[in-house]
Amino acid sequence: MAKKQRTLGCLFYIALVLLVLVVFLFNRGRLQDVLEKTGFTRLFGKQVEEPADVVVTPLEPERSPEEQPEPETPERDQQPEEIVITVEKEPVAETVPEKREETQSKIRQSRLFFISVTEGGQIAMKGVIREVEYVDAPLTATLQALLQGPTTAEVNQGLISLISPQTRINTVYIKGATAYVDFNEAFRFSSLGKEGMVAGLKQVVYTATEFPTVKEVQILLEGERSRYLGPEGVAIDKPLRRDSF
Repeated sequence: MAKKQRTLGCLFYIALVLLVLVVFLFNRGRLQDVLEKTGFTRLFGKQVEEPADVVVTPLEPERSPEEQPEPETPERDQQPEEIVITVEKEPVAETVPEKREETQSKIRQSRLFFISVTEGGQIAMKGVIREVEYVDAPLTATLQALLQGPTTAEVNQGLISLISPQTRINTVYIKGATAYVDFNEAFRFSSLGKEGMVAGLKQVVYTATEFPTVKEVQILLEGERSRYLGPEGVAIDKPLRRDSF
């Protein structure tokens, strides 16, 4: 019986201790505030003060008046040192305006050949001197003037052209002593038949061979060499000279 009472007593004390611990944990903050207010914690806390740093300033030797340093001027009164930075820029390419060559026309005294019909009905060649304006192709300009036909004054002298008015020049170029003259299809026909075609060919060949560098003329139609002109069969497959007629 006594042993059972001792066991109960031990359990009672353990429960009491646990209860005190629980109460202490829940009221720990309040207890700490009370201790700090009452100054109880100062008795147990010892503050250890750190020794202060001791700075020893060396004594400066006395200087004579001549050795006294000049008073320093405030920084705001001092002029800042001027630093000059030179940056070399790459040279900019100058834009030079293109010089446009002015196309200056020139004047040439050219001999053009037209047709003169005699009283007997015979066809004769007659040359006239005319001023022809050109830039860089005097032969082309001369043949263009030939296709325009005789002037009013030349018509009054009885001159005509037997080249079809619809004839146009495509290109003109020279190889060696041969002038290649490319006409359109209108050059193939003449209202006067074979005699008119031969007369038109003579006008072109005689006018072109007035140039000292041209000895013969090759007729082309639309860029190609043809064998004949018209149904009458006037041969143009080879270069023509004045003595070809």
